[in-house]
Amino acid sequence: MGNAVQASSKAQLDRDQLPCVQGRIGFARRTPNEDAPAADTPDGFELPMVSYDVTIRNARPIVNDLSLDREGFTVVKHKSSSLNERDPEIMAQNYLDEMVPFIKDYFNASWVNTVDVGGVAIRSLEDNTAPRAWGGKSQRTVKNFSAGNAHIDYSPVACPRVAARDAQLQGIEIRPYSRLMIIQAWRTFSEPPQDFPLAFCDASSIVPGDLIEAYQNKYGAKIQTWFLHHNPAQRWYYLPDMTADEFFLFKGYDSNAHYDPRSAHSAFDNRRALPNAKPRKSIEARFYVYYD
Repeated sequence: MGNAVQASSKAQLDRDQLPCVQGRIGFARRTPNEDAPAADTPDGFELPMVSYDVTIRNARPIVNDLSLDREGFTVVKHKSSSLNERDPEIMAQNYLDEMVPFIKDYFNASWVNTVDVGGVAIRSLEDNTAPRAWGGKSQRTVKNFSAGNAHIDYSPVACPRVAARDAQLQGIEIRPYSRLMIIQAWRTFSEPPQDFPLAFCDASSIVPGDLIEAYQNKYGAKIQTWFLHHNPAQRWYYLPDMTADEFFLFKGYDSNAHYDPRSAHSAFDNRRALPNAKPRKSIEARFYVYYD
C-alpha cells in the first residue's frame, strides 16, 4: 500500500515538473465579487465570465499515460486523406467517411452515429469573417480572441436527449442500447507551431463545485452545457507542435459514468510563448458511440 501511494505521488510530482506555458482562459464567474478581469460571454449564453492566466503543461512526455476514463482525453496517431480538400463541405463529408469506421473499430462499438448539425467544425484563424458551409448553416469561423472558455459541450442530462434528437433528424431508427458515449475528435491541419492550440483540463482535477450548467439556444434547440469555474487545483495540458497525423480524442459523455465530469477544454493564445506561431486550422468531429 505504501509503495503504491509513493508511486502515485511520484507520478503526480513528475507531471508538476513538466514544461509549461501560460495561457489566458475564460471561466464562469463563481461569485459576484470574484477578483478577476471580466471576459466576454460566449454567443448564445447569458453567463458572466472572468479570465485567468492558467499554467498549461506540455503533455508530450506523458502522452502514452493519458486515459479517456481518467483525464478524459488522449492522443491518437491517425493519417487522414481528406485534409487537403479545399471545399469545406466536401472535406467534412470525406472526413466523416474516414472517421466513423475508425471510431467504431477503436471503441469496438456496436454502431456509431454522427451529429446532424454542427457535427463537423472546420475552423481557420486566417480569415475571421468567411462563413463555413456545413450543416446548412452559415457559421462563422472562430475569431482571434485572447481567451477561449473552459467548457464541456454537453451536460450529462442533455446527452441522451440530444443523441435521440439527432437520430430522429437524420431519419435513423432509435434503437435500445446498453451504453452511450459522446466522443469528440479534434485535430489541426496547419503547420506547427499553432498560435491557438487546444488545452484540456484533467477530468480527475475537476470537482463538482467547479461546474455550472448553462443553456444555449443552438440549431433550433436549447442545449445544456457545462462551464468551469476557475480552481487553482485544476491541471491543464496541451500538445505543442501538433501535426495533421495526430488528434485529440476526448469523451464528452459516458452513460456508464453518468454524473462524472468529463475533460473541459478551451483554446488559448500561445503567441505569448511563440510570437511567430502560425494561424491554426483545425477540424473537429463528434460521434455518438453505442453498444447493444
